[in-house]
Amino acid sequence: MSNFTVNGVYQYTSANLYSYLGRVPANKTALKEAFDDFGVVPTGSTSDLTKLKQAMYEEYSTQVKEQINNQNAEKQVVPWAGLLAQIGIQATGDYDKDYAAFNDAIKLLSQSAIDGQAMAYFAGLRSEASKVFASANMPAKDQETLSFYAFQSQHLQ
Repeated sequence: MSNFTVNGVYQYTSANLYSYLGRVPANKTALKEAFDDFGVVPTGSTSDLTKLKQAMYEEYSTQVKEQINNQNAEKQVVPWAGLLAQIGIQATGDYDKDYAAFNDAIKLLSQSAIDGQAMAYFAGLRSEASKVFASANMPAKDQETLSFYAFQSQHLQ
């Protein structure tokens, strides 16, 4: 068993470090940096290790939650979001609402088009819409839950 000295005064045994933190730092410098990084003032008591563990847990939990939120936000991007952004509409993710909003906006914009170039641009947007609003991108409707008895009568005769 070895001792880790922090700030030349406070000692923590490797057994306590492992017990409280689940690991032993590579050296006393790493332990001091951990105290500094997580804002825990060492006093030599094992309560320091409890505070350090809580601070580490809170920071890492926040990081994990942010990563999950970022991943979920990326998943919620719908194929038609870029198309809607081109005409100033923010996608809601609801297929029917977004498709209706696109159609309404493109109809109004097309009516105000006075030259061939604008008409061609709106025709291009309609063409792109036929791809991004295709049935393959339409979310599947939730299927009705099948009871055990219905399943049994359909499949287990």
